[in-house]
Formats: sequence, structure tokens, C-alpha cells
Amino acid sequence: MTQTSPEPGARAHRVPGSRTTALGLVRAHRRLATGLVRATAGTLRRDPGAAGVEPAAGDKRFDDPAWDTNPYFHLLRQTYLLGSRFVLESLDALPLGEHDRIAARFLAELGIDAAAPTNFLPGNPAALRAARQTRGRSLLQGTANSLSDLATNRGLPAAVDAAPFVKGRDVAATPGKVVFRNEIMELIQYEPRTATVHAVPMLVSPPWVNKYYVLDLAPRRSVVGWLVEHGHTVFAISYRNPEAASRDVGPDHYVRDGLVPALGVIADITGAEQVNLAGACLGGLLALMLAAWVTEDERPRIGYITLINTIADFADSADFADNSVSGKVLRRFVVPAIARAADRRGYVDGRDMDAFFRFLRANDLVWRYVGTNWLRGEKPPAFDILAWNNDPMNVTPRAQDFFMRQSLLDNDFAGGRVELADRRLRPERVEQDVFVTSARDDHIIPWEFAYRTTSLLPGDVRFHLVSGGHIAGAIAPPSRKARYWTSDQPPPPDPATWLAGATEHKDTWWHPWVEWLRDRSGPQRTPPPIGSARYPAAEPAPGAYIHNRAEFHG
Repeated sequence: MTQTSPEPGARAHRVPGSRTTALGLVRAHRRLATGLVRATAGTLRRDPGAAGVEPAAGDKRFDDPAWDTNPYFHLLRQTYLLGSRFVLESLDALPLGEHDRIAARFLAELGIDAAAPTNFLPGNPAALRAARQTRGRSLLQGTANSLSDLATNRGLPAAVDAAPFVKGRDVAATPGKVVFRNEIMELIQYEPRTATVHAVPMLVSPPWVNKYYVLDLAPRRSVVGWLVEHGHTVFAISYRNPEAASRDVGPDHYVRDGLVPALGVIADITGAEQVNLAGACLGGLLALMLAAWVTEDERPRIGYITLINTIADFADSADFADNSVSGKVLRRFVVPAIARAADRRGYVDGRDMDAFFRFLRANDLVWRYVGTNWLRGEKPPAFDILAWNNDPMNVTPRAQDFFMRQSLLDNDFAGGRVELADRRLRPERVEQDVFVTSARDDHIIPWEFAYRTTSLLPGDVRFHLVSGGHIAGAIAPPSRKARYWTSDQPPPPDPATWLAGATEHKDTWWHPWVEWLRDRSGPQRTPPPIGSARYPAAEPAPGAYIHNRAEFHG
């Protein structure tokens, strides 16, 4: 019998012998049979609430009261849960090495989720109820929804109704002009709203995997608009959506041909010798890379840096990738598969990436909408955050490799191993004051991971933990629900220790941010013009690249 070699650094998994396998399979069959007999007996006794296998905590698929009160649905749920347990227990008993076991369990769980009774009309009590109440009209509308999704959404149920959100009107609506464009990006300068502005301008650095306007989402939830209203001259980068011809574009291009030229344009328009940076998610990592890269240059200088939901030190992620089932699936299967797909096409299609990540949380992001959109005939919600999320960017092979391998798995920036245009980027050379904010309920970037920046950089790093998730926390305007936590003490290495001594504030983090910036953005001056003789103002914000008009004729 061949045994798969364990991963380096991982505990060896002992492949069960034939006797152990047989005993495990028998035990799984016995538990299945016993459970089915008990579930059937409870149903026949008219006791649908009888104790049995319960859904996992947080599983909302079986929240409908019919699952506990109706004998048919009670038995159906028990059969599904017992069958799911049987599949996983049988899989664990098979003589598989660790590598194969991880892949098999991952695929089995995808299949188990897909086979849930709630994904089919006879097993969805809410859908049956809707069909009865609407005399079948919900079924007709659900069929129309499914056919539309099959034709236009790669067969996945739509998660959002994006039609009400027009870019430049409802989202990305802060007034401004494009003042520079090259093959990598457009630079947008926003119109001032105050009689005077701070002398030091602000450059917003977005991630290269999403459209930039998450920080200019809606008029009342715009980070860009908030800065402009508080007297800052704001510029933002909007990256061009890569196509096959962009296959060689990587993080060095985003820094050297994106952020660095932006600094020059800003200096020409404003006359400033210093530029502050605000970066979100991977855009924050780019901002730090820029700050490390330009330490050898004279002008313009990088002033102070804001990081919004950014990981600069991926040590926790690298450990996760080496020592967890999901992480090993990521390292062994996902990263190589994405790399092969990107290399064949010249880019990773943003819609494919969206589909992939939806299936990583399939019950919440796929099957939930099968039930509501296809079986019940409902329209998906019209929500600006989801509309932005449904407007993806393609990713080039080199950019994808930098994120997935060099950052997520190998943690090269924190280790001082990133080389960009013949310069080694060392985080200890980023000596500026840094304002770090991270969301407490962020499922994409856990705040504990973002907290590591406090010990990575040598300057004065202020950490703010905010309420909400990855996007909602970042764009939280003043409201009664907004919360953030701070500490006046030097940040300890352990984030839990920091949180235990932190103070809660019932306010948005935007207020302490503008106060922090006020002391670091220079004196007041007359607002600079929009554009200059060398870089004249062109089309209105949000520009052309946001609409995937990728042609460059400059």
C-alpha cells in the first residue's frame, strides 16, 4: 500500500490498514442504520421533534418551523444529516494519505452542501408555501430567474440586483476629473468642497483585485467624500482591468508605473513636496511597498500612511496554510489550479474568482440564493456593497502569484524578501506614522492578522479596531451603531491583550482619523486647480477604466 508523504513540517498522518478500514466502515454503517430507525420511529409516533442529529450551530438552512413540526420535513432533515455524517465517517475510514484525504473531504463537503434538501423544491418548505400562496406564480418567476442566471451569470444565482446602482450617479459619485492615464491606471483628482485645504494632499491606493470605488461607494458612505469635506485634496487611483495582453503586469508595475507616476502628477498639480497615503486591503500593502521603495528618492516624499483592513505580515496566514485542512487545500490545490488557469488565459477572470470564493462559503453565497431566487421566485437584494462586489477585476498571473504565494503563503514582504525594480523592500525602512484600522467581524482579513502591523513597522503605529465587516466597517459613517476601540498604551505583541485593555467608543473611526490627519497634513491653503498645464483635467470621475473600457491611446 502506497502512503502519501506528509507535507513538510506537518504531522504525519497514519494511513489506516485494511482491518481498521473495515471496522471504520462497519461502524459508520451501523450509526447510519441506527439513526434512520430512530428517526423513522419518531416520525411514526407523531413526534417530529424527537431527539436526533441536529444541524451545526449557525446552520440557517433548517430554521423554518416546518423542520420541527412537520413529520415529512423532520424525517427528510434527519435522513440528510445522517447521510452527511455517514459520508464523512466512511471517508475518514478509507486508506488515504493526508494529501488525498484533504482533497476528498473538501470535495465531499461541497457535494454534501449541494445535496441539501433545501436546494430542491420538494425539500424547501418556504418555497412550497410560496408556490401555494401565489398559485404557482413564484415557480414561474423562479424559472425565469434561473434561466436568466444560466444565460448571464455563469449559471450561479444572482446575489444582488445591481441595476439601481449606476457608476458616477449612485456609486463612485464624488465629483472629480481624470488628470492622468497610462496603461496601468487612471488618476482622479476630486473637486474641493471647502474654502481652504490642507497643504499635504492625499493619495488613495486601492487593491488591484477590486474596483477602486469601494472607498467612494455612496454619497453618505464615501471615505473619499469624507476626506474632501474635511479639507483634504484627494487623488485616487483607478486601475485598468487586465486582459490577455497584460499577462506580464505584476506588483512592480502597480508601484513603479502606477503609484510612483501618481506622486509626480500630484506634485506637479499641487506643488506639494509630500503626499499622504491611504490604502485599503491589498492597496494598503501596495502603499507600504511604495513607502519602502521611494526611500531612495528625493521627491516627492511619502508623508503619513493609513491602512484600512490591510495585512502586511502574513505570518498567521502562512501558519494556517501549513497546519489546517483548508490551508493545505489552498496550498496544494487552489494556488496551483489558479496559476495554471491564469497562465493559459493570460489573466484570472474576476468572475471566475468570484464564483470560486462563493463556493468556499457555498451555503451562504450560492445555495441560499438558489432557495430564494430560483425556488421562491424572489429578486435578489439591491445593495450597494453587493453591487460593488459583483463588479470584479481580472487579475494577472504575476499579481495573483504575488498575493497567493509570495504574500499569503511565504510572507515575503514582512520577511524583507520582496524585490521591486532592483530594489529590496524592507519594512523597517517605513518609518512614517501609520494609522491602522481593522474590522472586528472581518471574515476576509481577521483583525488579529492586521494587528501584526503594529510590531512590523518601526514608527508610531496607531491601531483602531472597528465594528462591522470587511466593507461595512471601512465605510461606516457617523451613526448610533458605529463603534471603535483604541488604547493609549504601546501595542503589546498579543492582540487579545490589546483588546482586553482597549476602550470602546460609540462613534465612527472616521472622526479620530481626520483628527489624526489634521496634525499631519500641513497648514491651510487655497485649493489647488483641478489638473495643470502638464496634466490637464479630462473626463469626469469615475473615468473610463471603471467601466472596463480598457483601451489606452495615450
